[in-house]
Amino acid sequence: MNQDPSIFLGKANILVVDDTPANITLLTQILSNQGYKVRVAPSGKLALKSVQFVVPDLILLDVKMPDLNGYQVCRQLKAQPSTRDIPVIFMSALDDALDKVTAFTLGGVDYITKPFESIEVIARIENQLRLHEFQLQLQAQNAQLQLLLATAQAISETADAEEALLAILSTVCQTIGWDFGEAWMPNSEATHLEYCCAWRTDLPNLLEFQHQSESLHFAYAQGFPGWVWASQQIEWIADLAEQPCLMNIRSLAAEQASLKSVLGVPIVLDGQVLAVLVFFHHQELAPDERSLQLFKAIATQLGSMIQRKKAEDALRQANWELERLANLDGLTQLANRRRFDVYFRQQWQSHCCDRQPLSIILFDVDYFKPYNDFYGHQAGDECLQQLSIAARQAINQPADLVARYGGEEFVAVLPNTPVTQALEIAEQLRQAVQQLRIPHRTSQVNEFVTVSIGVASSVPLDTDLPDTLIAAADRALYQAKEQGRDRLVLAPQSDRVSRSPSLHSQNS
Repeated sequence: MNQDPSIFLGKANILVVDDTPANITLLTQILSNQGYKVRVAPSGKLALKSVQFVVPDLILLDVKMPDLNGYQVCRQLKAQPSTRDIPVIFMSALDDALDKVTAFTLGGVDYITKPFESIEVIARIENQLRLHEFQLQLQAQNAQLQLLLATAQAISETADAEEALLAILSTVCQTIGWDFGEAWMPNSEATHLEYCCAWRTDLPNLLEFQHQSESLHFAYAQGFPGWVWASQQIEWIADLAEQPCLMNIRSLAAEQASLKSVLGVPIVLDGQVLAVLVFFHHQELAPDERSLQLFKAIATQLGSMIQRKKAEDALRQANWELERLANLDGLTQLANRRRFDVYFRQQWQSHCCDRQPLSIILFDVDYFKPYNDFYGHQAGDECLQQLSIAARQAINQPADLVARYGGEEFVAVLPNTPVTQALEIAEQLRQAVQQLRIPHRTSQVNEFVTVSIGVASSVPLDTDLPDTLIAAADRALYQAKEQGRDRLVLAPQSDRVSRSPSLHSQNS
């Protein structure tokens, strides 16, 4: 927006409103010689009709006219949003101070007294055009700033790059007044653009148009998004019907959605396209310099914002992966002892408040040392891996956690699970391990791998220690081994809500 306002002067469209033919002829000649485009209106009524079709850059307005005088015309111009900002210079033979005050009060920007000098008229017009252009530039810069601030605020509140792009689409569409916005991003190999997200108004058929977009991708220079990707420039089509090939297979869908104009904005940083934003409008909109400057400013700022958000995504993902690895047992891919300790204590505190039952299942492989000695450590590792898969399938509620407790010993935390349900899950686990039918020739209880299981359940109290529940499950596991292995045992007196002695006796 660092343009020299003087470049607009020779292009300005000036409306001369005067009922005296000699004045119209003289002013037309003076202005045309300076390169201005001149239109004339011999009356106030015709002047008001004229501005309805083409809004001039400046109006020279005579004060004394028969139908509507200049003051009345100016009052009506300033009452309409579409014409209120047009600079109006009054011209009159009236030189009284009150007339000039009236002119300025009504919104006139200058007052030229007749008879006038050509050089004075040109100087005053150039001055007002410059002032008006500076005002428009300030308005445009303010619009840029406001939009960028709103967009930056929206991006700062998002969690990842996709949410950031959706926030951009929403903010821009609602601020600028476009009906549909969509974002496309290059895939990891940069071979094509993939659909990312979209924002739309409630105009008919836009949802169908969005659904079609979701299933598409565009190669370099293919379709409108691909064209913008290749050019790395803002592309604006005022009427889609004139260039249907650029819409590719979406041309019919765009027509059914009554979309007329399309605008493509590439988000570029260091020569790399990070995303392509595409906006649609239901009316035919011709590109204008100020709108283009606004979108260029947006695109320039958004590049660094999106890159920063992507960097935040990558860092968040890396931290998540480190956290996952820190809580994961490398062999079995179950939670490790560290993760179990943290999770179990979190659940204990939560259940102290909720007064809900919390259950623990502790289990290990029967005669695992002889298994390792006979089959080898690699086979032992594979055995534990298969057992882990079976455990995850048997203990599969969203809040449940299965962890490797140490060596061949495993533990499961079952939040909000009463003892009867915990015993059922433990029995399902025992049978699931049996169904693996992993040969175990050195076992003294079965020809296949089996597990012994200890179950403990409690409704935690603030006065209790969490380790008491683990200790109870450990004692039950020891009893299961003492009683012959390949069985489950419930720790006595472990559930303050409900117990199932018959099931305990049956499986002991």
